[in-house]
Amino acid sequence: MSQITLSQFMKSASTLPGTIQGHRSNDEFLCQFKELFRCQDAKDASNVLYAFLCEKKIPRVKSKSNVLYVGCTKETLSSRYLSAAKTMSSGENWDFYSYIIEHYGPIRIMYRSIVDIGTSLKEGEAELLKDYFKLHREYPPKNFQSR
Repeated sequence: MSQITLSQFMKSASTLPGTIQGHRSNDEFLCQFKELFRCQDAKDASNVLYAFLCEKKIPRVKSKSNVLYVGCTKETLSSRYLSAAKTMSSGENWDFYSYIIEHYGPIRIMYRSIVDIGTSLKEGEAELLKDYFKLHREYPPKNFQSR
């Protein structure tokens, strides 16, 4: 099995076209969020590792990073996130994302198929989170569970 580092992921991943910039209202955020995940690339991207990133790096326990979340899905990115759009733009999620966008810039989504990595989705995700932890001594802000 091959291992993938965060650096390798960033260099080789594709990016969904567009960003989420709306931080003044959750309706604006929700509209941009849905637009991003309705694009053809999001509809085509399945069996992928993915990351939510902001423009500027955020201070971490050790160093800085612009990675907000690392995940994986067998589904397409579109089907994974369009059903979660309301949740992503409400409550604590809205508080988090509006703050991030206001202070650290727009959010973009990077993704990479696991086919060319030679690992399973869960193993790939675990490797990325392990590497992130090694670099920053904590997990990305939206990854609550440890690996």
